[in-house]
Amino acid sequence: MTQPTSAKHARKTKPAIGTTATKPAKSRRKAIPLLALGVAAALVAGQVAGASYYGSHFVPGTTVNGEDVSNLTEAQLAQQVAAKAASWKTTVAGQGLTLAIGADDIDLDVSPGNYARHAKSQTDAASWALDLAHPRHLTVSKTVSYNKEKLDALVDAAVQAHNQNATPPKNAWCTLNKKTSTFEVTQEALGTALDASVVKAQVEKDVVRLGSKVSLNRDALLRPQLTSRDAGLRKAVDTANAYADHAVTLTKDGRPLAKLDKKTVATWVRVGDDLSVSLDQGAIAQWANDSLAKKVAKSDEEHDYAIDAASLAASVADAVQGEKNGSLEVPLTVTATRPAQTPGHEGRGRHIDLNLSTQYARFYDKDGSVIWRSYFVSGNTSEGRGTPTGTFKINAKRTNETLIGADEDGDGEPDYKSHVTYWMPFVGNAVGLHDANWRSAFGGSIYSYAGSHGCVNLPPQAARELYGLVKVGDTVYVHS
Repeated sequence: MTQPTSAKHARKTKPAIGTTATKPAKSRRKAIPLLALGVAAALVAGQVAGASYYGSHFVPGTTVNGEDVSNLTEAQLAQQVAAKAASWKTTVAGQGLTLAIGADDIDLDVSPGNYARHAKSQTDAASWALDLAHPRHLTVSKTVSYNKEKLDALVDAAVQAHNQNATPPKNAWCTLNKKTSTFEVTQEALGTALDASVVKAQVEKDVVRLGSKVSLNRDALLRPQLTSRDAGLRKAVDTANAYADHAVTLTKDGRPLAKLDKKTVATWVRVGDDLSVSLDQGAIAQWANDSLAKKVAKSDEEHDYAIDAASLAASVADAVQGEKNGSLEVPLTVTATRPAQTPGHEGRGRHIDLNLSTQYARFYDKDGSVIWRSYFVSGNTSEGRGTPTGTFKINAKRTNETLIGADEDGDGEPDYKSHVTYWMPFVGNAVGLHDANWRSAFGGSIYSYAGSHGCVNLPPQAARELYGLVKVGDTVYVHS
């Protein structure tokens, strides 16, 4: 019977043929920790060395205001900045503008030491390894100073010179489409004029970064103050169209005279700078005078009447802006008031009435209607040459007459010689009605100090009209 092998015996048993005996792992376990410790020590040493070096130097790849400062110290950066500031200049270009600005032009002061310190303060020596993989791009501006007034003056002058020949921006607006007689929003548009405030801001940003070029793009152009999206503008367009669509009928003596259509009213609509909408009363009044004046003018024997265009314009504007439909009676105004007619003229039949007190003449036809009227100048009463009163007859009609006066001053020559185109005597051949083109005014009290030698002086046009109407034998009634 086989006996079991004891544990002690088993540990001493030799391995079977074809097998490898396992060696103890004690020495390997000791080697691994030693290697790790070496690597770690090297890393720590490298980190410490890097932190020490980059505590006073900039990590490769670092930029300050766009300039490469790899491995520079603060002192070296300060020296570099000082040199750059001494010869610094920038060029502003774009959108038709070119402007060069140098350090002396704006009293540029960089403070190189502070500049370098401020740049270095934005780094962390402990993260130098990370910064190698992801370089820092630093900005320094607080230590850079300049004379803002000088910079503003340079930019203002350049922009002003540019804008003199530039196209200003165009605001969106409420515009009348003449083909459709409707109001529409026209789009705003950029011009070529520059906005000085925007240019200044871009230049200032470049200066504090010690940049060398400012490129102006469309953002530097002046912007329209009013855009097509403005709610007030769209409301103005709606109001203007509502006014143009409003219907008003004008009447005379209650009968339709004219209907204001959309095409006409639209030309009167005005949109103010504040987007207020109204009707141009001056334009309405002008239209009324041009289109209605002859249709409504009338006269009677006491007055002449004409259209009261201003009053009509106010009424039309009030109706349209108040959106009041309906009709408006065209108002009239008195343009001339004539002297009263002579009592009893109805019973005198066809005759010429000469009123010496009013210096006014009327020619009545046989039915009592007035067929001619005019102011005149009669004989000079201050010299005793007043026109004789009474009832007379036209005894002749002649043209191109020379009237020759008596020799009252005894100098052997007639006191006057006057050529007249129309001569209509009624007291012999001495007193009559005629034109007097040497006078500029008729009526009033002229006769009392600068009257004629007794004749009735008429305006040339009135004399021509009377000559065409009067007949030899017509009665002339002269009275005060």
